[in-house]
Amino acid sequence: MRIKDWLRILLVFCVVLLLFTMPMLTACGGGGGEQEEEEEEEEEEVSEFDIVLEAAQDYWANRAGNMKASDLQLAIAEGNAPYIVDLRSAADYAATGHIDEAVNLAFSQLTTLPEDEEILVYCYTGQSGSAAAALLGVLGYDVQNLRHGMCGWTTDPAVTLSKCFDASRDQGDYTVETTVNTVTTTYDYPELDNTTSSNEDTIILEAVKTVSPKFITAADLNLKIAEGEDMTIISVRAADVYAVGHIPGAINIQMDDLLNSLDKIDPDAPVYVYCYTGHNAGQAMAILNMLGYDAYSLKYGYCSWSSVNASSCYDASTVTDYPIE
Repeated sequence: MRIKDWLRILLVFCVVLLLFTMPMLTACGGGGGEQEEEEEEEEEEVSEFDIVLEAAQDYWANRAGNMKASDLQLAIAEGNAPYIVDLRSAADYAATGHIDEAVNLAFSQLTTLPEDEEILVYCYTGQSGSAAAALLGVLGYDVQNLRHGMCGWTTDPAVTLSKCFDASRDQGDYTVETTVNTVTTTYDYPELDNTTSSNEDTIILEAVKTVSPKFITAADLNLKIAEGEDMTIISVRAADVYAVGHIPGAINIQMDDLLNSLDKIDPDAPVYVYCYTGHNAGQAMAILNMLGYDAYSLKYGYCSWSSVNASSCYDASTVTDYPIE
């Protein structure tokens, strides 16, 4: 056979061999670059907002409650008290006294609490305590807030430092409207960028760490309304209560519906949330801030706005003075 024929046969054989071995080379790692790129794309697609929202929704279905002072006092007397956390300043905790067995922690130290304990948090009025309870609840703690905080425990002005709601001093007489306000625009959700980690627990923890309680007074909110500030005001009270009277411009999103109605909230403008006393709004404020909104709770709640359509306001005359340590 001539040399040219042998060369043709050898060339055909080499081509066939190459076609046969290429799939094997790919299976052995030839396509690793593409696989790595796909994995990197999957990592990049992790949405911090979606992860935090899912954790918030899980908590929202079974939100922390507000323990009465009488129930806490009974638990202490029976030796069955929860792990009690005083969120007030270290100076106030030491100088004015605190609830028996309470430990003093700053808001930023909440994530250091023991995970195997029932937790009871308190502040002065119950609003910061509500915010703390919400964040701890998202992290999986078994937690409650003390209703009305230290103001629900004692009326001693040396302890409460005049921080309790006083209708004669703190209740305004601002405009109330009955117009039902609706949102016609659909908003995108905020984008969270708190960590480079793709671990869900880390993402949730870092979101929690971004939150500190933020409040607005009725006087300041009234001024912002008068100035026409771009904002969202949310009443989380019941629909029938909202219909009777609410802060001008406020939309009504009840507590249970809040996390299903985020597309009604502008992520680029401040959000002012109110309920009656600030307890529910404190929780809403904390969760919204964790999700990337600039949210504030109305100090003392609607009770500070007007006496019209106001109920459940703090009343010092109903408080039993319990022991201070």
